[in-house]
Amino acid sequence: MKALPKRFDVLEVEGRWQRFWEEKGVYRFDWNDKTRPVFSIDTPPPYPSGEFHMGLVLNWTYFDIVARYKRMRGYNVFFPQGWDCHGLPTEVEVEKKYGIKKTDIPTDKFRKLCEEHVDEYIKKMKEAITRLGCSIDWKTEYKTMDPDYWRRTQLSFVLLYKKGFIYRGKHPINWCPRCETAIADAEVEYQTRTAKLHYIKFKVENNGFLMIATTRPELIPACVAVAVNPHDGRYKEYVGKEIHVPTTSRKVQIITDEDVDPEFGTGVVMICTYGDKADVKTVAKHKLPVIQCIDEK
Repeated sequence: MKALPKRFDVLEVEGRWQRFWEEKGVYRFDWNDKTRPVFSIDTPPPYPSGEFHMGLVLNWTYFDIVARYKRMRGYNVFFPQGWDCHGLPTEVEVEKKYGIKKTDIPTDKFRKLCEEHVDEYIKKMKEAITRLGCSIDWKTEYKTMDPDYWRRTQLSFVLLYKKGFIYRGKHPINWCPRCETAIADAEVEYQTRTAKLHYIKFKVENNGFLMIATTRPELIPACVAVAVNPHDGRYKEYVGKEIHVPTTSRKVQIITDEDVDPEFGTGVVMICTYGDKADVKTVAKHKLPVIQCIDEK
């Protein structure tokens, strides 16, 4: 029997077995297999803009547990690894790295810097996932900056359009004025702070004034309705009347909505497009118009 070495070279053994698994295609998805049921693992591709941190280690462990379990249950497992090469995290990291803003240099040069940054971190993250021992089929690896990926996403868009699922409309988004781009809900960091409540008089058509309380007076030009709670007896006589929007020549209707809190401020609120998610909900529910008073800057 061969004697065990006095020193165990973990890195050498890991690398040897990882190369063996890849060469033998142990985790390879069989495209020609028509007998076994397919189990596809559609993981959200990570941004390759930093190290493979412990949160990703935890998530990929979950994915790998499922992949291995399904293989043992007889499934033909499709377990690709993708990289989300686009998006704000990559742009921000490149700006920090080179001490620039993306608008400081030509678009093609900034894109080149982003591609180089992404490739650098894909290499590091791929090595980390491989060392973690995840049973990924690396033959199905993809990058969102590859032309073949663009072709597939464009095809998906065309198919959805032909089925009538694509339409053009107005909808609020999270917008970063510094980066001049839309950002996803997952990229928004919320802070709790104490704001000032402003009390503003709105002139009711032929019937005095109503005092409105708001923390966002800058959105007055985008006011499309004024709302009160239907059970608030103080304002029943005003429901259905028109009210003048200060600083504008417009009049809007006074409506009722169950979501209005009679205890907040004066119990009278303006509905703007868009102040918050409550405004989004109210505008959609009452089919109110949309006015954009804040631009990209």
